[in-house]
Amino acid sequence: ELEVPLMTWVYPVMGLMEDIPKVTAEAQADVKKALTALEGQLKSSKYLVGDFVTLADIALVCALREGFARVFDAAFRKAFPKVNAWFEGCVAMPQFNAVLGALKLCATAEKPQPVLKEFLPPVRSEKKKEEPAKKEAPKQEASKVAAKAPALAAPTGDSPAAITAVGDQIRVLKEKLKAEGLSGKKINDHDEVKKLVAQLQELKEGAEAAPAAPVAAPAAPAAAAPCAPPAAEGGSVDAQITAVGEQIRALKEKLKGEGLSGKKINDHDEIKTLVAQLTELKAQGGAGGAAPAKATLPTPPAPAAGGGDIEAQITGVGDEIRSLKEKLKG
Repeated sequence: ELEVPLMTWVYPVMGLMEDIPKVTAEAQADVKKALTALEGQLKSSKYLVGDFVTLADIALVCALREGFARVFDAAFRKAFPKVNAWFEGCVAMPQFNAVLGALKLCATAEKPQPVLKEFLPPVRSEKKKEEPAKKEAPKQEASKVAAKAPALAAPTGDSPAAITAVGDQIRVLKEKLKAEGLSGKKINDHDEVKKLVAQLQELKEGAEAAPAAPVAAPAAPAAAAPCAPPAAEGGSVDAQITAVGEQIRALKEKLKGEGLSGKKINDHDEIKTLVAQLTELKAQGGAGGAAPAKATLPTPPAPAAGGGDIEAQITGVGDEIRSLKEKLKG
């Protein structure tokens, strides 16, 4: 109640802090209020607590020293005779004098001084100018990524490859924006992300409208499941289970990159088909029927059956490798 307003009044005089007239006036009023309470207390006793010096006296004398030396002039002190007598009596004691030194009471209140160089606040204007530039940088980088989008999505004649390419762009852009400090809704609401998602939706709709669109090819595993004879080509049931598990994991990562999440991913037809195959493989593995289970091995080349698209298969395997690397990196 006393020390904070007193330092708010005294520090500008010492050049330690900028003087704000309104704040200083309020601090002076608070100091007077505290000294009035102190004056009342000293009317009934020589010291703050009884007739001998205590820690309370020591603390307050130390807090008031700069005030009495710099800003409490005779006119100000006149309203507080008890406080004045108590303070002068304390500082006259050798114990106080040894620490505080000889003290001369203020004759004329000192005026505020310019803030000393070493106490000047750091210049912030330059930082404020830099911040907008930093905020513009992610937009510029995103624009560069977006500028490459049309080139990557060029193979419009090959829907699976185009869809995969745009999906990769979305995933790369989201990772980049995430590294730049954006997250969640801010990433999804980013102009470039929304533009690519719209492009992806358009490609998917075009693929669904085309009779021979390879995009529907991933559903082929469901039909391929009964083809047990090729089982002789593969290895153990465990290897097949691992392969299908990797397909599920890679497909989930891909769907997540395309904007799906949670239940929508689990309810996706391709996911459900692969999960059914995995369940069947596990059941066959438990029953010892390893050979029939190997029918699922043809699953990775399935897109070729829908249009013989080797590039789409290569891209798919590349996606799996990239997703696995991201997972291991995480």
